[in-house]
Amino acid sequence: MRRTQCKIGALALILVAEFAFAQEKDSISKEQAIKEVVVVAFGKQKKEEITGSVQSLKTKDLANLQNGNILQGLGGKVAGVQVISSGQPGSQPVIRMRGIGSINASSDPLIVLDGIPYNGNLNSIPGSDIESISFLEDASSNALYGSRGANGVIIVNTKRGKSKGLHIEADVKTGVNFKSIEDYSVYTSPQDYYTAYYNRARVGEAARLTQPGAVPSGTSPHDVGLAALNKLGYNAYNVPFSQLIGKDGIFNPDAKLLYQDNWKKLIFKQGLRREASIGITANSDQVKSYTSLNYLDDKGYLIGSGFERFGIRSNLDYTITPKLKLTSSLSYTYSKQDFGETGGFSNPFQFARNIAPFYPVFLRDNNYNILYDNSGQILYDYGDGQGPNGATRSYAVFENPVGNLQYDKSQTTNNITNVNLGLNYEIIKGLDFTYNFGGYLENTKNLQFGNTLGGTSSSVGGNINMGSVFKYTLNHQQLLTYQKKFDKHSFNILAGHELNKIKSDGFSGTKQQLLLPNSLSFDNAVRITDLSGNGYEYAVEGYFTRLLYNYDSKYFFNANIRRDGSSVFSPESRWGNFYGLGVAWNVAKEDFLKDNTVINSLRLKASYGQQGNDNILLDGSTRDYYAYQDIYGINNFGDDKPVLSLKKQGNKDLKWETSKNLNAGFEISLLKNRINLNADYFERKVSDMIYALPLPPSNAGSFIKYGNIGDMINKGVQANLNLEILRSDQLQWNVYGNATHYKNKITKLPAEQRNTGLVSGLFILSEGGDRYTYYLKEFAGVNPGNGDAQWYKTVFNPATQREERTITNNYKEATDYNTGKSAIPKVYGGFGTDFTYKGISLAVNFAYQFGGYGYDDIYRSLFHSDTYASNYSTDLSKTWTPETPNAELPRVDLTATNQNGNSTLYLIKSDYISLQDVTLSYQLPESFAQQAGLSGLKIYVTGNNLYLWSKRKGYDPRASLTGVSDAYRYSLLSSVSLGFKLNF
Repeated sequence: MRRTQCKIGALALILVAEFAFAQEKDSISKEQAIKEVVVVAFGKQKKEEITGSVQSLKTKDLANLQNGNILQGLGGKVAGVQVISSGQPGSQPVIRMRGIGSINASSDPLIVLDGIPYNGNLNSIPGSDIESISFLEDASSNALYGSRGANGVIIVNTKRGKSKGLHIEADVKTGVNFKSIEDYSVYTSPQDYYTAYYNRARVGEAARLTQPGAVPSGTSPHDVGLAALNKLGYNAYNVPFSQLIGKDGIFNPDAKLLYQDNWKKLIFKQGLRREASIGITANSDQVKSYTSLNYLDDKGYLIGSGFERFGIRSNLDYTITPKLKLTSSLSYTYSKQDFGETGGFSNPFQFARNIAPFYPVFLRDNNYNILYDNSGQILYDYGDGQGPNGATRSYAVFENPVGNLQYDKSQTTNNITNVNLGLNYEIIKGLDFTYNFGGYLENTKNLQFGNTLGGTSSSVGGNINMGSVFKYTLNHQQLLTYQKKFDKHSFNILAGHELNKIKSDGFSGTKQQLLLPNSLSFDNAVRITDLSGNGYEYAVEGYFTRLLYNYDSKYFFNANIRRDGSSVFSPESRWGNFYGLGVAWNVAKEDFLKDNTVINSLRLKASYGQQGNDNILLDGSTRDYYAYQDIYGINNFGDDKPVLSLKKQGNKDLKWETSKNLNAGFEISLLKNRINLNADYFERKVSDMIYALPLPPSNAGSFIKYGNIGDMINKGVQANLNLEILRSDQLQWNVYGNATHYKNKITKLPAEQRNTGLVSGLFILSEGGDRYTYYLKEFAGVNPGNGDAQWYKTVFNPATQREERTITNNYKEATDYNTGKSAIPKVYGGFGTDFTYKGISLAVNFAYQFGGYGYDDIYRSLFHSDTYASNYSTDLSKTWTPETPNAELPRVDLTATNQNGNSTLYLIKSDYISLQDVTLSYQLPESFAQQAGLSGLKIYVTGNNLYLWSKRKGYDPRASLTGVSDAYRYSLLSSVSLGFKLNF
C-alpha cells in the first residue's frame, strides 16, 4: 500500500513539474547566474569565482524583518549560523558561525560595514538602509581579515544609487509587540497557592515522622500545615488561616476572597511599534546618491522598556574623471534604549513568575481598599509592613516591579556618527589604487535612577547613577589592485595595508539622597557614593595580499596572506601570519556537461587556511585589551589612602588563538535552475586556546592569569536547498531549507586537568568531550517511603577492589558525573516558502533545532523547599505525598532544601520548531498606483516570532546558547504590523 501511495505521489509531482515547465516563459539563464555578484573581503566577486563558503541575503530577503537590530531576525535563514536573541527591543543577539570558536575568548564574528570593520551595535542601522548581508564562513573568504576573522565575518552593505533619475521609496508600518511564549505553568489563585503551601508543611512533617526517634512538631501534620500559613503574612480571605483548610485537605468553601491583583497583566502589556523610512536615489552620469531618513519607536511588552531610533544617511558615488572616483557614506543615528532586565529580586521576569498570587500589587488599608497619595497617585505595596494589618512579605521585601517600572529608569542613549570615505584612481589600465578611510564616533550615556517612593532605593533616599563613554575608531586602508586577462587566463592581484585604532574613555558616578523625587538631574542628589573612570586603546595593523586566478572560467584559484600585529599582545608575540587557499572547478562548462539539459551548473570547491583571535574576555563580556600586562585595582579601605591590588596577572608569552579551517563542497543546479543545492563539509581546528591558568592555592582567588592551554575542533556539514515548484509570468512558488550539523570536541587540555577535566558551571571540559557537556549529579528516583530525592554516588568496594555505584539521599555525598549529554544540537537550520500570484505574495519562514539538551533551571527553582512564599510549578501535583508514594518527582516541603538540587532530573530536550515570520502582501496594479500619483504601492501585513513548538511550556530553547534557562532574561517578543510601501 505504501509503495502505491509513493508512486502516486511521485507521479503527481512529475505532473506538477511538467505543468510548470509548460507555463514557463522567462527562465533564469546561465549567463544571469554567472553575473550574480557577491560582496566579499575588500571588494566583490562573481558568484562562480568564489572558492569558499559565502552566503548572501539581499534586500528582498531582509524586507520582511522588523527588528531594532537586523541580526535579531536572521534565525534559521543562513546555514551554519546560529542566532540567540533577547526580547529587549534593539538588543544585540549572540551570533555563532560554524560552531564554537573559543572557550575564554570571544566567539563573535567580525562585522564589516561598507568595507570598514564596525565596532558598534547594528541597532544603529535600519533594515531599510541595507542592500545585502554576506556571511564569510571559511578561510579563503575571511583570512584577509587576519586576527579578527577566526569566528567568521559578516559584511553589511548599505544601499547606494543605481538606476538613472530620481526615485523615492517610503515605507510606513505600525503594529504591536507582545510576549512570544507563555510562561511556566504556576499557581494563579490564592486558594491553590495556600493549599499547596499547607501541603508542603504537612507532607514535610509526615516524612519527618518516618525517621526513627522523630518528635512531632504539632498535634498533627494537618495542624503543622495550618500553622505554616502564618509565615506567609498576607491572608487574602475573610477567615483566619486556622480555618482556611479542613482536616480532609479541602479548602473552606465559605472563605471569601477579599482582593487579588494580577502581577503579570500589570507588568506585561502590548507595546506599540511604529516605523517609517524614506529612501531617495538621485542619479546622473557622474553622480549617484542614496539619501535616507528613518524613525523607529519600538515599545517592549515589558512596561517601561523599548527602543527609539532616528537616523539619517547619505551615500554618494562621484565620478570626477573616467579614472578618478570618490565615494562617501555618512550617517548619524540617535537612539534611546530603555531596559527592563535587572538582577536580583527586582527583576520583573523572575518576580512575575515567582511572586505568590495572594500578594497585592497596590497598597491597601485594613479594609483592603486601595490607597492613594495626596496627588491622587496610586500607591504600591512593597511588602514592608505598610499594608493591611501590618503584614509583611516573606518574599522579596521592599520590591515591587510594577511600581518601580513607573518611576525607575534604566536607560542608554547613543549618538553615533559614521563616516566612510573612499578614493579610487586608475593608474593605468587594469591597475587601480584605492584609499578608504573610516571614522566611527560614539557618545554613550547611561542612566540608572532609583526612586524615593518605594523599593530598595527608597531606603537611601533614592539614587542616580550616570555614566558617559566616548569612543572613536579610525580605519585606514590602502589597496592596490591589478587585473589582467589574456587568452583564457584571468588574474586579479590585491596588495594592501590596513590600520585600525580604537580609543575609549568613560566616566560614571553614583549619588544618593534626592531632593526632588522626580528630577533626573545629577545635581538633584547630595551624597556621592561612587566615582570611577576607565579607558582603553587598541590597535591592529595588517599587511596583506590576494591572488585570484581563473582559467577559461572553469578553474579558479584563490590565495591570500595577511600579517597582523595586535596591541593586545606583547611586542615579542604581537605579530602573526594568517592565510587562505581555495580552488574551484566549474564542471558544468566542461564539454561532457556543456549541453546537458538536466545539470545546468555544477561547481566543486575546496579551501583551507588559518585565522587568529585576539578578542580575549575577562569575565565573559569585558574585553581584555592588555593581555600581557598586569591589571591593578585602586582601593580605598576607609582611610583615604590608595591601595593597589592585583586583579589580573599579565602573560608576555600569551599569543593568538589560532583557527585552521578546512572547507569542501559543491553547488549544483538542475532542471533549468529549478533545483539548487549547495553543500559544504567543514572543519575548524582551534589551537592555543586562551583560558585561566591553574594558580597556586596561596592565590586564593585574588587574581587570574591567562595562558594558551588547549585545542578544540568543530567538524560538520551544512546544506542549502531551493526548489522552484512553479514559475510563470503570474505564478511563482518556491520552497527552501537549510540544515547544519556539527560536532565540537576538545582535543587538548593542560596536563594538570587531563584526567579530571575542567569544570565550568554546569559543564565539564574534558579531552574527547565537547564545550557544553553537562556535569551533574545523576538523579536516581524517589524513595517511595518518604519522598526523598535520590542520587547516585560512586564508592570503592574493598571486597571487589572496584568502584561501584550506590544510591544516596544525601545531596552532598552524591557524585557529579559526565552525563555525555550536550547543549549542542545535532542539527539546526530553517525552512520556508514563497508564493506569488499576480500581485499577491505570501512568505513563511521557520527555524528549528533537534538533538541537544537544555537545563531548565527555572523549572527546577519552582520546586523549592523553603519558607519563602515564592510560587510553585503546577507540576507540584506530580511530587511525592503520603497519598502518592509512587510519584515521579521528589517531595517538596519547607525544609529539605536540597530536594531540587542541580541534577539530571532537570535536563530537557531542547528541540524546537519556530514560526519565525509570515508576510502577506499585495502589490496594487500599476494603473491604480498611477492614479494616486505613485509609481508603485504595496500593502502588507507581517509578523515575527509568531509561534514556538517545544518540549515544555515556558522553556524557550532559542533564548540560550548553552541551553540553560535564565530567570532574569527578557524573553522573546512577537510583532505584528500593517505596512504601506510607496514608490514615487
